Amino acid sequence: MKASITSSHRLRRLRRFLLVAIILITLPSALFAENFLHHTLNATILVADPEAAAEMIASWAEDKRGYYLLKSTESVVIRFPYQEIGELRAFLEKIADEVIEISPRAVDLRESILGLQSGIKSREEILQKNLSYVDEADVDGTLAIEQEVVQILAEIESLKGKLRKLNVGRVFSRGEIALSFMEESIPEDIPSSFGWINTVDFYRFMGRGVYR
Repeated sequence: MKASITSSHRLRRLRRFLLVAIILITLPSALFAENFLHHTLNATILVADPEAAAEMIASWAEDKRGYYLLKSTESVVIRFPYQEIGELRAFLEKIADEVIEISPRAVDLRESILGLQSGIKSREEILQKNLSYVDEADVDGTLAIEQEVVQILAEIESLKGKLRKLNVGRVFSRGEIALSFMEESIPEDIPSSFGWINTVDFYRFMGRGVYR
């Protein structure tokens, strides 16, 4: 009787695992199938006011339904929809006094995404197969199936987490913009229109005037 109760309890736990498995299986694995490239753009621009430029770049990303990861007077890191990669380049050229460098890059994620999708599918098939044995298993068999199901669910969730990260990468491009500015400085020597003044040592001249 006790063994029967224990077996029933494990079956209920497995049913809950099955519900979780169904939720994982039915989640969409790809949201934007038309794009498999992850775009990045690294740039260095010369600006008169780095703080204002950083604010403008962050606002641009938010206006494009993106967001910023870092914002300072030295650099800005943003994520934005991949369709706007050309617009970002034009925007930087507009706000910069000078564009020192712009380096766009694209990485094809198709192979990695298809590999993860294949791994998820194969584990889901194993999961379904294990769950089909539940009704015929004894107590020891149920325990073994439960352990296998837990492991497979963990593997599926890990693979889906990696897949979600890649999907974010192909939907949102990454921009890293370094901000540079020129400091105004007073020249050490300001020539005078009177030639004789240019030959005078100012400090020695003042010293003689003070101590006489």
